[in-house]
Amino acid sequence: MEPQTRTIRAVIFDIGGVIVKSPFLAISSYEQSHRLPSNYINVSLSKHGSHGAFQQYERNEISYTEFINKWTLELNDVTANNNAYLEYLTRRHLDTRMVLPRTLRMDARELFTRMMKVAEEPNECVVELVKWLRRCGYKVAALTNNFQNDEGKVQANVLAKLFDEFVESSVVGLRKPDARFYTHACNLLEVSPDEVVFLDDIGKNLSAAKRLGMTAIQVEIGREQEAVDTVKRIIRTLGAFEPKL
Repeated sequence: MEPQTRTIRAVIFDIGGVIVKSPFLAISSYEQSHRLPSNYINVSLSKHGSHGAFQQYERNEISYTEFINKWTLELNDVTANNNAYLEYLTRRHLDTRMVLPRTLRMDARELFTRMMKVAEEPNECVVELVKWLRRCGYKVAALTNNFQNDEGKVQANVLAKLFDEFVESSVVGLRKPDARFYTHACNLLEVSPDEVVFLDDIGKNLSAAKRLGMTAIQVEIGREQEAVDTVKRIIRTLGAFEPKL
């Protein structure tokens, strides 16, 4: 239960998996088509921490070509990826006797294209929530780990109109879950973290928001309306402004 002294004045949204469909849908489909275990690619992505190709590209530190070349190598490093996946299974107390790939032939360019295609489709109920919040008088921002490629720029140009602030990792040079990225967004909105509701689909991004004092809400695939309803309940209880129909 949220402390009653808290007053919400702003809501910050992730983009992929929140405002638009999750790129994890494309990753899951790619895993299935290549007969890879569930979450194999996500584990590969995560094991590189802040230094992987994907993470560097989101901070605009490398070009698209450099990203594709480096990510291709990372995706197809069968030894490192299998070891990381076994660690993942162990942490979750799952069966480590699973048969893992002996070779990998993943196409980073194809996978990335699929991810960007999925992210073209909006989650309409969340988009409507953004519009409702603005009508009610709340400040709203996007806080997104994104890319300065053509697709990313087009998406940013279209979606930025929804928000008071559109905060991009590829522009700022920081990415979630770096606390400085969240603080930067709060400063732009002129609110403190404890005045913010934050929506994201990734656990570590939500944990970072909670540590700063934000009210964090996870948006799960296929359960976006539940997250919308949760935000509205919080607004009606702790919001600074009168809700509108």
